[in-house]
Amino acid sequence: MLTGCGLFDQGAKYACPQVFLLDDARDMTKFKPGPGRDITDILFEAEIVNFVGDCDYDEGQAEIELSVQIRVERGPANKGREIAFEYFVAFPKYESQSEGKSVFNVVGAFDGNRTRMIYRDDLEMTIPVKVPTDGAALEIVLGFQLTPEELKFNRSRKQR
Repeated sequence: MLTGCGLFDQGAKYACPQVFLLDDARDMTKFKPGPGRDITDILFEAEIVNFVGDCDYDEGQAEIELSVQIRVERGPANKGREIAFEYFVAFPKYESQSEGKSVFNVVGAFDGNRTRMIYRDDLEMTIPVKVPTDGAALEIVLGFQLTPEELKFNRSRKQR
């Protein structure tokens, strides 16, 4: 009865925004500095392999929980065993506002003699919605924050 007054029905479960991986930015290959771009120049390769999430609606906002899993594989040029990259979560509807895009830094290292790892990041985000049913119409886009050169490399691999 109170939903007509602008209050949310606390017992109802509303649909969450849809999550998409940006195809050109779903994976990345990080090369050591310099002109070389063959397999021996790879520091690491990373790919967003999974994401799960949930949402809840409260007065005028959607509270979104998202767990992102990224597989990272060490390359031959990675002597220090360290990784550093960025990925983003974007809401295209809010692209011109502060809620539109968040960039997350990942810094880590491979343990022992491991050459692969799964990095998991648990995120909590809040975005404005007028009514809970607006959440289902929102989209969330995930991808790596690539340099122009990395984006060009990804696109060239897909054209083969």
